[in-house]
Formats: sequence, C-alpha cells, structure tokens
Amino acid sequence: MPLSTGTRLGPYEIRAPLGAGGMGEVYRALDTKLDREVAIKLLLDAVAGDSDRLARFEREAKVLAQLNHPGIASIYGVEDRALVMELVPGPTLADRIAQGPIPPAEAEEILLQIADAVEYAHERGIVHRDLKPANIKIDPDDKVKILDFGLAKAFTDPAASAAGDPTNSPTVTMGATVAGTILGTAAYMAPEQARGKKVDKRADIWAFGVVIYEMLTGERLFQGDDVVQVLSRVLEQKPPLERVPAKFRQLLERCLDRNPKDRLRDIGEARFLLTGATARSDRLELSAPTARRQFLLPWAVAGLSLIALAGVSSLHFREQLPEPVRPVRFQFVPEKVTIGSSSRFALSPDGSKLAYFASSADGTAHLWIREFATLESRPLPVTDFGLTVPIFWSFDSRYVVYQSGATLKKVDVSGGPPQTLCEVTGTVVGGSWNRDGVILFGKNNGPLQRVSAEGGTATAATALDKARSEVYHAAPVFLPDGRHFLYLRMGNTDGRGLYLGSLDDKPGPRPPKPLIATGFFAEFMPAPGGRLGEILFLRETTLLAQRFDLGRLEVTGDAVPVAEKISSYFSGGQFSSAQNGALVYRNGGAGDVATLTWFDRGGKTLNIPGDIGSGALAPVLSPDGTRAAVDRLVDASDRYRNLWLLDLGRGSGTRFTFTQNGRDEYPAWSPDGTRLAFTSNRTGTQDLYEHATNGAGEDQVLFKSENNKFVNDWSRDGRFLLFENAPARHRELWVLPMEGAGERKPVLFLRSEFDNRSGRFSPDGHWIAYASNESGTSEIYVRPFPAPTGGGRKWMVSQGGGTEPRWRRDGKELFYLKPDGEVMVSAVSATGAAFQPGVPKPLFRATGTGTWDVAADGTKFLIPIINGDATQYPFTVVLNWMGALKQ
Repeated sequence: MPLSTGTRLGPYEIRAPLGAGGMGEVYRALDTKLDREVAIKLLLDAVAGDSDRLARFEREAKVLAQLNHPGIASIYGVEDRALVMELVPGPTLADRIAQGPIPPAEAEEILLQIADAVEYAHERGIVHRDLKPANIKIDPDDKVKILDFGLAKAFTDPAASAAGDPTNSPTVTMGATVAGTILGTAAYMAPEQARGKKVDKRADIWAFGVVIYEMLTGERLFQGDDVVQVLSRVLEQKPPLERVPAKFRQLLERCLDRNPKDRLRDIGEARFLLTGATARSDRLELSAPTARRQFLLPWAVAGLSLIALAGVSSLHFREQLPEPVRPVRFQFVPEKVTIGSSSRFALSPDGSKLAYFASSADGTAHLWIREFATLESRPLPVTDFGLTVPIFWSFDSRYVVYQSGATLKKVDVSGGPPQTLCEVTGTVVGGSWNRDGVILFGKNNGPLQRVSAEGGTATAATALDKARSEVYHAAPVFLPDGRHFLYLRMGNTDGRGLYLGSLDDKPGPRPPKPLIATGFFAEFMPAPGGRLGEILFLRETTLLAQRFDLGRLEVTGDAVPVAEKISSYFSGGQFSSAQNGALVYRNGGAGDVATLTWFDRGGKTLNIPGDIGSGALAPVLSPDGTRAAVDRLVDASDRYRNLWLLDLGRGSGTRFTFTQNGRDEYPAWSPDGTRLAFTSNRTGTQDLYEHATNGAGEDQVLFKSENNKFVNDWSRDGRFLLFENAPARHRELWVLPMEGAGERKPVLFLRSEFDNRSGRFSPDGHWIAYASNESGTSEIYVRPFPAPTGGGRKWMVSQGGGTEPRWRRDGKELFYLKPDGEVMVSAVSATGAAFQPGVPKPLFRATGTGTWDVAADGTKFLIPIINGDATQYPFTVVLNWMGALKQ
C-alpha cells in the first residue's frame, strides 16, 4: 500500500512519492535527526513475501555500501524493508536527451564523469548491468550521479559466492545472475546479456556506447514496438555510426563490438579516446581520399541500378512476401524450476509474456508469468491446475485460460483471483479466444465446445463423425478474421488431421479432407500483408511451417522445417508463437518418449530395464513385481496409446491391447496377476474394461455409462475395483464389485464439491488413500473403507501438495509425489477406526511424467523419466522466425 505524506519510518518522515518499479516504491523523505532530505526505496508488500527477492533487496544495500564515489548515489542506512539513499536533485540524462541531441562538448563532459564513476565500481568488482540514461542524474551543478545498482554483481571477489550459494553473492534484484538468465533493460543490453550468457564489466561498456549514441543523436540506437523487436536489433543491427560526430566513432566502434573479446577492455580507456585520440579521428575523416570516392562511385551507381531492376522484375514476375528480417535465436532458463516437459507453456499473442508451469522455492506448483519487458517471472494465484493440460491466452494478452478439475477458468495476469468460465467434462485439449469474446476449446471426449469469455454454459461447436470413429476434436486456433479456425479431428488413421472450421457452420456435415495430416496441436502466424500466413505444426519431432492462403482458405506449397527435436507430451508440442514473430520451443527428446527407470530411496539410479521402457507411461507393477503394465504409443507417429506388458527381468515387452480408435490406459492388476482392468475411450466415452493377462479371449466390458471413468486400483482381496467417475462437476471415487456374475452395479465411495482422484486401497483393504484439492492445492488424504455412515473421518497425510499415493505392501508407509516431482514418504499406522500419519519426509526428486509405482518392500521406485532431467532443457527463443523460411 502506498505511503501517505507524514508517515514515519523510524526517524524518516515521508514527504512525497518519487516513483515506483518492479521491486519497490521510492519516496522523498526528511531525516528528522539530521534535518536533510533523503530518498527511501521501500520494498513492495508483494515482493517482501518472496524470500528470493527479499534477499536480493538486502544484497543491494550491501553492494551500495561498498561504493563511495561522488558520481554514485550513496546509501545512508537500512530500515525495515527500506533503503535510505542520497536524494539527488535535478533531471535524469533521459530527461535531458528528450530535449534533443546534446552538443559534443557538453556530451564529452558528461561521458567523462560517467566513465570515471563506472570505472570506480569496476575496480571494486561491481558491474552495474543496467546502465541507461534513466539511471543517470545530472544535478544543478552539472555533476553526474549514477543511480540504481540493483542489477550489480561482484565478479572478481572469489569469496563472493560461498560454496556456490547465490544467497552469499552480492548479486542483487531481478533474479539469479547465472548463465541463461537475462537481466537489464532490453535497449541497452549487450548481445551476450540478451542471450542469457554470463556477463562481466564489458556489458557496461556496451551500454556506455549505447548511451553515447543516444546523447549525440537524441534517438535510441535500438528501437522497436516491443521487447522482441528491440532484442532482435540488439543482436543483429549494425549501428549507424555515420550519424554521430567523427570524433566519437572510434570510441563507439570499440564499445559496440558484438564480440566481447574485441570490445574496449576497460571503461577508463574511454577518457583517452574522448580527449587526445579523437582529434586524430577528425583529421582522418577530413583527409579521406577523393580518388577512392571517385573510383567507387560508378560501381555504386551500377549496383543500385541492378538492385532496382531486380526489384522491378521481382514485382512483375512473382508476387511474394516482403523480405523478412533475419531470425535471431537465443536461449534462457527461467529462475524458477519448470515441472518437467509434460508441462505446457504459451506465449501471449503480443509476445510480451510467457506463461508456464513451475514450482517455487517451497515446492508449491504455480502458473508463472515471465514478463519480457522486465525479464522477471512472477507467480499467479493459480495452483489448482493439471500439469498436462494446455493453457491459452485471451486475444488481448490479458487473461490466461486453464482447466481446474471439472471447470474452465481464466485469470487476469495483472492481478485478481481466477474466474470460472464453464463446467467441463473430460480433459481440455487446447483452446482459442477471439476478439469478439468467443472461446473455443477441445476436450478428449467429444466435439469442440464454445463459451462466452464472460462465462456461461458451453455448447458444441462441431460434431463427431461416427462413420470414421472420431473420438474427439481438439486444439482450435482462430484465424485473423475471428470466424474461421483450425482444429484437430481425432478419429481413425485415415481421417485424423488438421481441419478448417467456422463459427458460421452448423455442426453435422462430414468435413472435407484434412488440411494437414497430423496428430499434434497447430498454431497460426499471419505474414506481413495480411493475405498469407504460416501454420506451425509437428510431424514426429520436427516443427514445420506450412503456407496458408487466407483468401482461398487453403494450404499452398510444401511444408518447411523450422526446428528439430521438439519435445511433446501427448498431442501437445512444446512450442508456442506470437503475432509479433516470436517463437519459443523446448528441445530434449522424441515426442512422448519416456524411459522407465528404477531409483532407490536416495534417488540413485539403479538400472533402466533394457529398452522396454522407451515411451512407457503410468507403470503399474504386477503383484509379484516381475512385470509392469504400461501405456505406450503404438508407433512414433500414432497418437493413440495401447497397453503393453513388460517383463522387467528379461527386458522384453509385448503389446497387450490393440485398439486403433482411442486410448487404452490406467491399468490395474487383479491380485493373482491373471487379469488386467483398464480404461478405454474406443467408443467415445472412457469406460472400464478387463482382459486376461495371458492374452486369451477378447476385451470384456466391465462398466459403461455416459460419464468418463478412470481405473484407479484393484483391492488385494479381489472384491472391488476403485475408479474415478467424472460427471459435469467434480471427480468422484466409486467402487465396482468384482465378485459374482451378471450386471455389476457401482457404489459411491466419495463425492464432494472438490476433485477426488487417484485412489489406492491399503493392503488390508480397510483404508483408501486419495488426492483431493479441497484445500486449494492437491493433497493426500486417507479415509476408512467401507465408508461409515456420513462419510467418516479423514486424515491429511501430505504437507505442501501431493499426488499419486502408493502404499508399501505391509501398510506401514505411504508414498506420494509433490507437484515438482519430489518423492515423499510418511510412516503410517492404524488401530481400529483410528489412523495415524507421520510427518512426511522427502526422499529424492525425479523429473518424470507424474506417474510411477513403488516396489512391494518400498525400497525401489519405477518412474518414467521424460527426456532425462527435463528441467535442464532451456527455452529457445527465435525472433522473426519467418525470416528463415524459403518457399
């Protein structure tokens, strides 16, 4: 909350606000003890709750305390969450430049003072990292004061980072200063800084050169409509040095060399280039040989003529897109830990933000927003999401839409709680939001749905083609007119692909042939001019671009590769594009490929059971521990999953189910290992089936209904099958009797206003462990079975989030996963109707798919690991990616 005039902070009385930033607010205040005016930088309440930012704020004070120079604003003291600093009167250098170019003589005097102050900081091992006109003040005596060493970093003191602990480093504000983290203001970043590489004092020298140019010309050197364009020009634009006076060009050439090794080594050298050496530059410029100019002139005229003719012939003989800007690539790793490659991310349409799933320092999973303008990430008040569910943005880049249990929600990225849009049955599979406030989204069990951006009841926007055994429609993407859209139709192999739809169509008619044969999400990028565009889609692990004519509404030409080895999870490729020409993707593996890996309780890799675990998800160990049932892709290009049985001892696997019209998944073994129950959506709705594990006979239907159902567990006495029922609202736990002949009638175990899922019977059959989001975050609970009248008491086992519980065979331990993949264990005991959970303890962290199983004795854990340690794969950013297309 802003401080009002007269508020006291210790001996300091607030007089007036001076400004605000991402970390704090700055006020003019009176030091009542010394009767002098000061500036107070107060940490924002929202930031103070973040231990990382609070630590950076404190380190800023320590950095400033090391500096005592007339050209650097001093620090006077530290109050509670506040820095007390020297109040520097006068305008900033940015204010002075706004009045027009600064005359060379005046500019030289200012630059010499800046160089002297920065050199002083560099000699003490401190890099400013955000040197720009707005951080430079000119007092009434024309003396320079450099402000805000908030991005400074000690780079020469070997003790600056004790044992690699960033909390002991003088690095302050804006995130960790490790390779892969981009810091600073875009227009003044050095190229290596923009690429997220480690930087040293030469980054300040680059920024010094940019400031020189701006002072002398009155214009920014690197301009653009957004941070993406600015970064692109920082990385590739050649500075037009002919616009500055000749005496400054040699200095600018040395400061603005893109290779740090060839850049000016020390900013102190600028003094010599600004004074004595620059006179020589004036003489050289005046004595440039006239004969050389005369020699070059005819060739220049001839070259211009050829260029003009080439342009005319190009316009006359072939219509094509304007010549695109050359693409620029760099990588970064967010300062927060991304949760495996199964998590989705999405660029905002304007390219200014990236939304992604990640866990904070305490292990709590959040939806995070990375602001490219400030280059910081911040969490949204969103924890009730599924990690495999895609997220998508509103057309104006204001809202992010996501699924929470049985509801679709939107959250304003500028602040405020999530808002419910509509109820959902099944799992959301992609979506799009147009300018007219219409939201389209797909789900894994039916046609596309349409709902107002203000909320309401979702209605069907397409119709399944039963003749082709279509299971669902997914991943809609609005085209620029806001009426037509691209979407996936998922049916049999012949009809599966990307189709064109319209809000004006009446659901029902059989669609034409697909635009593109693919089982992955697609995105659309309009090209300059508005008539053409590019469809981005995956084919296996290659990201391709396909030209699309918006006038004729058809694809043209051949698909062109954009990037290779793109990760994916089910139908979602790990890429996202924006309307300003930005593209973000992650590499790391071949699609859904996951490797089953055994770990011990300390997280040590024991072994990988041959090559049978490649592509396997959701392993369920057989009662004797010799086999595992998993679901896998049928082949590299098929998006349908079938069940496989893996012999863990021999390292071999055999296919168990053979459906071509949906997904067979969620297996559960009978206690004697002779039968396997599973879920399949082969007829459109996810129903319950079983089959003998020796392969004899046919798949048998256990239970069908209009709702989707998911097998959870089979009791050890063989009497009950536990499953999730997914009606219009929240998931419920039901029990299906497995004894006797005839029709089986399920019995409700747990229904509430929250999602209850992933149930597991205790070995003695007297308890059920399950996950519920009733606290706002998924946690593990235990209830007695059968449920007493009124539901009975429940006990919460987990702390700080939990999913996928698993019992040790003797019932003395309960294991579960935290959202960030950390394996937890709680000692448990039961006496009569009382259950006693112990304090959960962490065992190890493994970046897997969020599915797993535990050996009977609790000493080994079988986990599908996607692409190794997926958190180590950076985001690759491509600016102006269409510039690389050759069609």
